[in-house]
Amino acid sequence: MGKYAAYTITTLKNTQVYKFDVLLRVINSFILVIAFREVWRAIYANGQGLALSTGVTSQGMQTYAMLSVILFAIMPPSISYEISDKVRDGSIVFDMQKPWDYEWMHFSKAAGVFLYSMVYAVIPQLVAVFLFFPIDYPAGVQAAAFAASVLLAFLLSFLINFIVGMTAILFTETWGIEMFKSVITDICSGAMVPLWFFPDAVSRVLLWLPFQGIFNIPLSLFIGKITGTAIWEQLAFQAAWCLILLLLSRVILAWIERKLVITGG
Repeated sequence: MGKYAAYTITTLKNTQVYKFDVLLRVINSFILVIAFREVWRAIYANGQGLALSTGVTSQGMQTYAMLSVILFAIMPPSISYEISDKVRDGSIVFDMQKPWDYEWMHFSKAAGVFLYSMVYAVIPQLVAVFLFFPIDYPAGVQAAAFAASVLLAFLLSFLINFIVGMTAILFTETWGIEMFKSVITDICSGAMVPLWFFPDAVSRVLLWLPFQGIFNIPLSLFIGKITGTAIWEQLAFQAAWCLILLLLSRVILAWIERKLVITGG
C-alpha cells in the first residue's frame, strides 16, 4: 500500500504546480454556483406549490444546486482519453507490466486530485457559500452521513470512469463512449436536475441505477430530503453499487490483462 500512498502524494504535489489553472476553475465554478442558485430561485418564485409537491423549500433547492456545482470539483476526472493515447503509442503495455495493480494506480492518482481539489477548490467555495448565502447545513448524524456519502460518491464515480476507460483498450477511440457516459451521468445522477423532478415512471427506474449515488443521495442528505432510517438505506445502496462495480472492474481488468498477454505471445 505504501507505493500507492506515495503515488497519491506525488499526484498531489504535481497538481500544485498548476495553481493559476485551479484559480480559474474556482472562479468559473463560483460563477456557476451563483447562476444555478438564481435559476432555481426563479423557478421556485414562479412555480406554484413546488415546495409542497417536492418536499423541498426554495432555500433547500438553492443549496442543492450550489453544492452540486461544488461537488463536481472533487469527482475523479475521466481517464478514457489518457488510456486511449497510451493504447495508440503502445505504452499501455508498460503500464500493465509495472509492479502495481493498474486499477489501484489510477485510484491513487484520483485520490491525489481529490485531496488537492478539496483543499484548493471545495473548501474555499464552501466557506464563501456559507458566508454570502443563507443555507441550512446538516449536523450530527446527518452531517456524518453526508460526509460518508460524498466518499462513496467519489468511489462510485471513479469505478464508472475506470470501467468506461477500459473500453479504450478495446476500441482505441473512446470519444463517443465518453460523451455518452458524461451525458448519462449528468442527467441520471441528479447533478443538474434532482430526480424527484422527473416523471414518476422515469424516477423509479433512475433510483435503482448507481448514478443517483453520485449526486442525488449526498445532496439529498445535506438538505434533509433523506432522514431517519432512509439514511442508512441510501448509504447501503451506495456501498452495494460500489461493491458490484468493483467486482465488475476487476473482472474486466483481469480479462484485458489476459488478452494483452495472449496477444503479446
